[in-house]
Amino acid sequence: MTALQVTLLVFALTESLSILELYFMQDRCMFNGVAMFSGWEISKEVPEVHGMVCYLVNWVAGMKLIVVGLLVVLALTAPTQTLLLVGLALFLAVASFFWRMFPLANKFDQFGFIRPKGRARTMGLMVAGLEMLLLGAVMIEAFQYFA
Repeated sequence: MTALQVTLLVFALTESLSILELYFMQDRCMFNGVAMFSGWEISKEVPEVHGMVCYLVNWVAGMKLIVVGLLVVLALTAPTQTLLLVGLALFLAVASFFWRMFPLANKFDQFGFIRPKGRARTMGLMVAGLEMLLLGAVMIEAFQYFA
């Protein structure tokens, strides 16, 4: 198994933990789930809002499940050329976190809408670390493929 395959499977595992929390442990925030936002508890006071938030949380979990399923199948069966493209596509997709989600998470963190305080920074470091791991694995795979 190559470094890129292992990295894709590690990514799939970490996302699987998030999926489990989003589907089955919505009031916990171990894996950056919805409960880390103060708005989650506030939404429970208005049934229409909470219903919409629950729908969106489950929609996110479903999308993550699709991605995890595809990643596992690709990591275990795809040829090297495809794995390189998958790695690059995943790198770009994850990088979009810093474009839209991270600025919002920082703002929420500053206003005290995320707990514990500083969670946005921790998420940013985690995602940056994942990006470095992914980029490194893609580079190793590309070097071995084209050498």
